[in-house]
Amino acid sequence: MDYRFFYRKNEVNGMDISFDYYKIFYEVAKAKSISLAAQHLCLTQPTITKYIQNLEQELHCKLFVRSKKGVSLTAEGQMLLRQVSRAVQQMERAGGMLQEFVNCQSGKINIGASEMTMRYYLLPYLEQFRQQFPNVNLQIHAFSTPVSLSALNAGTIDFTVSITPIEGAEHFTVTRVSDFQDIVIAGSQYTFLQGRTLTLKELNKYPLVCMEKGTTTRKFWDSIFKDHGCELHPNIEVNSNDLISPTVLHNLGIGFVPYKFARSFLMNYGLIQLELDIPIPRRGICIVQNPQHPLSPAAKALLDMLIHQEREPEVESLEEYPQGNRLAY
Repeated sequence: MDYRFFYRKNEVNGMDISFDYYKIFYEVAKAKSISLAAQHLCLTQPTITKYIQNLEQELHCKLFVRSKKGVSLTAEGQMLLRQVSRAVQQMERAGGMLQEFVNCQSGKINIGASEMTMRYYLLPYLEQFRQQFPNVNLQIHAFSTPVSLSALNAGTIDFTVSITPIEGAEHFTVTRVSDFQDIVIAGSQYTFLQGRTLTLKELNKYPLVCMEKGTTTRKFWDSIFKDHGCELHPNIEVNSNDLISPTVLHNLGIGFVPYKFARSFLMNYGLIQLELDIPIPRRGICIVQNPQHPLSPAAKALLDMLIHQEREPEVESLEEYPQGNRLAY
């Protein structure tokens, strides 16, 4: 659109016909009332009337027909409105986008995250976000999923990044943004199991290492065992996925762990990956938000980045690495 149309000079009285005149015309046409337009624009009715009269004088035509019920557009007014509407709406959108950008430049964002999502998902995006919005303060809470959901319900965090299965999130907005693979690992004493396809009942014959009861990962494995007619009986329970691979490395049992936590041990320290006779479902990394608590502009900007970011394909097994990338141990 040629915006020069909106900036004409009246040579007779030196009046500048600026965008304000067309904005006021637009508001009166939309409200079909000078008084309602005045209220919306926080101007007096005489001021609105004067603007309209000056615009009509400049354009040499009547734009409105006045009546006791309000105002209606003339044919000339309807033609002008079609052109002005697009420009006003574009300007309003531009102003809104600018204000949102300004609001994103400061503030604080409270995020709940598990050890898995913090280490292997969130950190790269937080780095990118900080580069764009260096004055926004980030407060990250290392919460389990149940604690994160309670914090969401209380409104003490803006959103949480959790792993499936997520129980008790029926009233929240859950967006799956990535996924990962769990595996079964063993140390040097169990190399005789490598290359075999094992059942869950066979695994139960050996010492097992897994997360403690109540954790999301433990619930995941408990459900797999239950779905296949047996029960998980671990010999060692830990409260962090970080502890499973070192425990398995010392031959204290066969472990159940997300691949990302075992990758360096598989590549560098001689742990082996065991095969089951059943597929292990991939699990999701999800952003959970409480729709009852609106986000600040800064939190919304980070959430949009996390949801819409393009991601590289995940490497989830040792076979996907080129041989030259495997380190000796």
